[in-house]
Amino acid sequence: MYHDVLILILKYLLIFMIGTILGWFIEIFWRRYFGKARRWLNPGFLNGPWLPLYGFGSIVLFLICNHVTSVYQRGVLFLFVLTLLEYLAGRIFIGHYKIKLWDYSKNRGNIKGIICPLYSLLWTILGLIFSYTLFPLLQRDISKLLNNLELSFFIGIYLGVFSVDLWQSFNLAARIKSFVNESEERWHGDFERFKLELRDRVETGIGIGFKNRTHFLLPFYGELGSSFKEHLKKHKTN
Repeated sequence: MYHDVLILILKYLLIFMIGTILGWFIEIFWRRYFGKARRWLNPGFLNGPWLPLYGFGSIVLFLICNHVTSVYQRGVLFLFVLTLLEYLAGRIFIGHYKIKLWDYSKNRGNIKGIICPLYSLLWTILGLIFSYTLFPLLQRDISKLLNNLELSFFIGIYLGVFSVDLWQSFNLAARIKSFVNESEERWHGDFERFKLELRDRVETGIGIGFKNRTHFLLPFYGELGSSFKEHLKKHKTN
């Protein structure tokens, strides 16, 4: 019984891990060639090469594919469930942490800039690609993978580093929320634009001691105390 539960947990942790890492690469190339930034940018809320939203999405996709065989039904479920997942994540970060991780406000048919028809369609296409590529591989080989002791060890390392990153990133989000709440007017921080602004200041050497204090995987490295508030003030007025 205990062994079966452990295998089940490892199974979904593996799917989550694969989804977060693959999603990170998808977002890097998407933002570089199709997004607003059109630059190489570490996407998402965390520092490391992982995006939790894609991890949860991969678990949802796996469960749907495991129980639904009809391509049409899968497509409809992908459309609604993935859009709902994106909407909930967007609302949590905007409502609670005052942070916009993405902004679809310039897209037609958008709802509060969090979801829009174009990206719902893209999520559905991505889900169908998953169902025809990654799902068959996982369904066939996941038991063999989980019996590999080295893989279980790697999952443990991943979870450890991921948890530290999660803790640091939520601390950062709490600081942004605190700054926004201290402001007289209501506004939200644009996470992607804030990263780009910090990078631009690094590249131009603006600010004493600011040069070379940020990195691709650590965009807020060196941002402590009053300096962080100063950059948030500049971000607010841009």
